[in-house]
Order: sequence, then structure tokens, then C-alpha cells
Amino acid sequence: MKLINSNHSSDFRLPASNSRNLALFFLLTILIIPGTIFGQGYYVDAIRFSNTQPYGSARIQALGGTSVALGADPSALISNPAGLGLYNRSEVSITPAYNYNYSTSTFNANDNNTFGSKFSLDQITGVISQPRDGIGGWLGGSWGIGVQKINDFNGSVEYTGNNSSNSIVDYFIENANGYPASDFPAKADAFDLTTLAYYNYLIGPWNVVDASNPDDEYFSDVTTFYHPTVQQHERIDTKGSQYQITFGYGGNFADVLYFGFNVGLTTLQYESIKHYSEDNFDYTQTDSATYQPINNLYATEKLNINGTGANLSFGLIVRPVPAFRFGASITTPTMYALNDSYETTMGAEWNNFYYGDIVDGDTLLNSTYMESAIAQSTYSLKTPLKYSLGAAFFLGKMGFISVDADFLNYGSVRLESSDFSLQSDNDYINTNYSREVNLRAGAELRISPLRLRAGYSLNGIPKDNQNNLRNINQSYSAGIGVLFDNFYADFAAIYGYHKSQYSPYLLSDYSEPVIDIVQNTIRGVLTLGIKF
Repeated sequence: MKLINSNHSSDFRLPASNSRNLALFFLLTILIIPGTIFGQGYYVDAIRFSNTQPYGSARIQALGGTSVALGADPSALISNPAGLGLYNRSEVSITPAYNYNYSTSTFNANDNNTFGSKFSLDQITGVISQPRDGIGGWLGGSWGIGVQKINDFNGSVEYTGNNSSNSIVDYFIENANGYPASDFPAKADAFDLTTLAYYNYLIGPWNVVDASNPDDEYFSDVTTFYHPTVQQHERIDTKGSQYQITFGYGGNFADVLYFGFNVGLTTLQYESIKHYSEDNFDYTQTDSATYQPINNLYATEKLNINGTGANLSFGLIVRPVPAFRFGASITTPTMYALNDSYETTMGAEWNNFYYGDIVDGDTLLNSTYMESAIAQSTYSLKTPLKYSLGAAFFLGKMGFISVDADFLNYGSVRLESSDFSLQSDNDYINTNYSREVNLRAGAELRISPLRLRAGYSLNGIPKDNQNNLRNINQSYSAGIGVLFDNFYADFAAIYGYHKSQYSPYLLSDYSEPVIDIVQNTIRGVLTLGIKF
């Protein structure tokens, strides 16, 4: 159950291990079931890590992120390296930020709120400008180096609500159906929640009740014989970020054509900890006033992913007349080498319950608990190719208006591993994800030495077309800056609004719980720069 910020989806991890081939074979078959039941694998993270959002300087963030056609800003190092060609002086800058997150999760009309705050470093850059005197021809250029945040995963989501339709146990039953109990790995080799549910007696094959029953169809004393209303809880805490270290160059030809290129080296750190539980099992509403086999069940999942990657960017800016600039850039897919580590635990508090088993013997259940082995995986990720276009209209010395658009095809995301097959993840991505567009607009008013700014952005969230649910990710920004001969300071305030839906598991009849999540982010960003 890993956190999915933008899609309605179950989130159970499909791990891999080189040392346990039998257990891996079982997991590959039981967790990837054709049709509507999916044990979610690596594609969820592949999409998450592909949907980057360069944060940039306070000036650019105040402008809604527009930077493709502007240039002469440290953010150009990533967004369009041709912008380095507009520098005529060298500079260094640093951009710290303060982030405040406020989330509301709604489950069956019950709201839960979570809060969090964190300081971060959005960007640190240096530009060495080597201009040449002249009116036409080659006029020199600038080299740049910088470290910039391109994604942030810090946040928490929590929900609680009553569910009278199903339990997570029903997911375990559907996930196990069709596979004999003898196919479950031994306890020492267990990696997934369905296997842990089996060893916690939450599910069992029908042949333990009657030898003539099949051993590859499952029941549960929790939900099969009597149907409860259950209270479901979950808290999801995520941490981490993606950064890019960028080396770039931008040149200037006749103050009309600017071109540039860069090399980007990316780093990725992601951690998710999920605590899921069910309690208050109430059988009195529909079935029995005396049946009470279980008091609660709970599961915890921990996932850590880290890795590095590389990409290239190329860009142009054309200034046919002083009042207009047009920019374009292309960024190759980032090629990541990733490592992840996954582990889970599960337990249940039974009500002194008698579990009848004619195969392995009867058991009196009270407290049960099990920890999985640690599953480690190594694999590669290729993110989408990105095209960016931008335009800026300058009102003399009064300021400017700028707009940008990014074009990405998330259906082109690919995963590969030499240790295990990821074809099912790639097929799912290719079938269910498509092209998205990010739109940004900003304006700056200049009242020397002040700069007043405002902006808006609409991020095209990768949407899982199979679920066909609406998601919104937009931000509003404003800022102020001062510019002197050798020093500048810019401040930006950004409000981000992200609306999505989430399910802890999927069922074949689509009756799984759906949680509406609204994530609000308020950011304060400061850039300090020195020119020389």
C-alpha cells in the first residue's frame, strides 16, 4: 500500500528477490491477475518519479514557473539552457524555502486533517559570463552549474471511516483465489500482504472446512459467513525529493538567437510508511448479534527507493524584435538506476476464536502477528521525453507577460530489470497513460528598483485512464524583488492546490473504498544573488 497522490488505485508492492526464486514466482503469479484485480507494482512509482516540477528561483516561482523564453535567470539552467546566453554578468545565488502542508481526507463524509512543515533548499547556482563586445555576430556566452529541486515527496495523509460494503480481507480472498494453499511461500520467504493474511488466519482454503471443497478457493471467518460493518483507518507518511545537478552553456548570436545545452545528473530519495487497520467489526446490523470472531487487524508497509539518473537538454530563444521572445527546449528521457527495499508486517487480535482446520489441525486464535522478509529490487526507469515552448512580450522597461507549455507522453515511461520481468507494468503504462500538458503564465511589473510579480500554473497530472477519475493540480503565486547593481533579492509566495482520490485496495466489483484527498501547500521562497 504505497501512497498514490494522483490516481484512484490499490497500492500493494510487488517485490523481487534474487535469492528466493520460488517465492518470487508465486508473487509474480498471485499479484498480477488479469482483469480488474491488480496488485500494484512498480509502475506507480515510475509515473510519480516522471512527473517532475522544477522549483527554480523565487523570481521564476512567483511567475508561475514561466522561464522558457525569459533567460538571464538561474532557473534557465534546467528549463532552457539557451537562457544562459542572455547573461552579461556573472552571478551566484541561493534559494531556500519554507513549506507548509495541510491535507484533508474525506471518507464516507468523515474528514481527517494532517499538517506538516519543512525547510528546504530549492536551488543553488553559479553562472560565469564571458560576453564579447560587438553589435552583430558571435557575442559570447555563459557557463552555469547548479543544484535544483525537481520534486518533493514530503507529506502525510490520514483517513478514518466506516465501511459496510467490504473489508481488506475481501481483497486478500480475491487475490489468492485460483492458487492452491501449497503455493504460498514459507513464512521465512513471505513478502506480500496476501501471504501474511494467510498466515494470520485471515483467509483460508475451503478444503480446511470440507475435504471435498477446492484448495484454490478461499474464505474468511471475518467476512464470508457473516457480513460486518468495519471501521477502516490509514495513515501514510512520505518523505524525500528529487534533485538535479546541472552543467550547462548558453551562447548569444547577434542578440537575436540564443542557444544552449546542458547535462543533468539526478538524484532520487523516496520513503513511504503506511499504517492500515480495521476495527469495530459490527455484525449486528445485517447478520448476527453474537458472532464476533475478531477485534482488529493491522498492517504496516515500509518502502525505500533511491537512485541516480542522467539527461540532456537543448534549447533556443529567438528575439526577432526587442519586445518579443520565443523559446523552445527539449529534454531527453532521464535514465534512472534505482534500488528499493520493501518490508511489511501484519497482525490481528482475535476474540478467542476457534478456527476449524481438518487439514492442519484446529487452532484457538487470540493474537497473531508476522513480519515479512526484506525484499530488495534493482531496476531501471526511463522517464518521458519533454518538449517545452514559451513566449514573452515585453512592455518596454515596464515589465513583461510570459507563458509556457510542457508536453509529455507518460505512456512512454519504461521499466527494465535483469532480475525479474516488468512487462506487465510496462503494458499497463502503455495502455492506461497518455499525453499531458503543463501550462504556466506570469507577469512582472517593474518600478525600479522594485519588481512585482504574479503567476499561475496548471500541472497536467498523469491520469490512469482505466480509473477515469478527475485530478486537479494547480498553483497561484505572487512575489516581490529588488535589483541593484551588484545584488538582488526576490521573494515568492506560492499556494498549491492538489485534489485526488485514493483507494487502499481494489475489488472486482469496484466496491472498494474511495478517499477524496485535498492537499494544500503554502510555500515561502527567498532568492539572494550577487552579480560580479
